[in-house]
Amino acid sequence: MKAALLIIGSLFAVIFFSFVPKTSAQTASSPQFLITWKTSGSYVPPNYEDKALPTYGSEITASVQLFSQGQLLNLQNQTIYWYINNALIGGGVGVQQISFPPLGTPPSFFTLEVEIPSYNGNFLIHDVQIPMVNPTAVVYAPYPGGETSANPINVQALPYFFNITDPSKLSYAWQVNDQPGTNTENPENLQVTVPTNAPSGTPVNISLTVQNSQDSTMATADANLTYVTQL
Repeated sequence: MKAALLIIGSLFAVIFFSFVPKTSAQTASSPQFLITWKTSGSYVPPNYEDKALPTYGSEITASVQLFSQGQLLNLQNQTIYWYINNALIGGGVGVQQISFPPLGTPPSFFTLEVEIPSYNGNFLIHDVQIPMVNPTAVVYAPYPGGETSANPINVQALPYFFNITDPSKLSYAWQVNDQPGTNTENPENLQVTVPTNAPSGTPVNISLTVQNSQDSTMATADANLTYVTQL
């Protein structure tokens, strides 16, 4: 499982580094913004520890706080406006939290902006870049270097960022060396039995398609393994 998390982490490392909030020039006495957001309706496997990224059909909830000299500031009486790509999506007195669908067509970024027009007579504004992603799949094959002498060979499908709350809504289609492979009891797992007379160095090419039955979105992945008689 750690190997799969490293794979998916590397896929989105650029994204996570890219949506670090922009910081404008501030004096030592200027309040510091903290904008946080989370996504619902974007499925990730149970052992995934990073942030779920928004996809088409999911929802984002964002919050803002202000700090000054390490102290949390009271914004209950402050007018707060929220914008996506410069378009107003809501606001009002004390509106520190807002929920909204992601904007755009994945893969892309959009800008979430918070404006406090009169805090102690000052105009305050801050923004963050939020990614919108397509569903992704990984074939988790825990065999170092892609070589294994295990027979059967066990692999697992790991789906990410599908717009579901119930993982049973996902269907899995496997192929092994261009031939269908199935597991009726646990369709997200696959056992590949290598013929007993297979020579060392036999390629085992595994392809996967994961589809959301609710909206027909899908993702594909593959793993190219080599069966060896001795390691």
